[in-house]
Amino acid sequence: MIDWSNLIERLHLFERVGAERYNELNAEHLKQQTVATVNGHAIRRVQTRFGEIYFVSGTDCAFALLSDARAFARGLS
Repeated sequence: MIDWSNLIERLHLFERVGAERYNELNAEHLKQQTVATVNGHAIRRVQTRFGEIYFVSGTDCAFALLSDARAFARGLS
């Protein structure tokens, strides 16, 4: 498996397997990283150089705490 946070590894995977298979693998990765869905927004665990954060899909917002990500997503329409 690859480190999905590493752009170079993702590029090599894309070159090895092609666009269609890459998209399938990426979708599976995103599904596995989803820890909650709130108000139609998937909340995904993301590993960064600063540690683990929770990204709210459809936004450009991420939070250190899952509870904060959930609260933010509840406020979205």
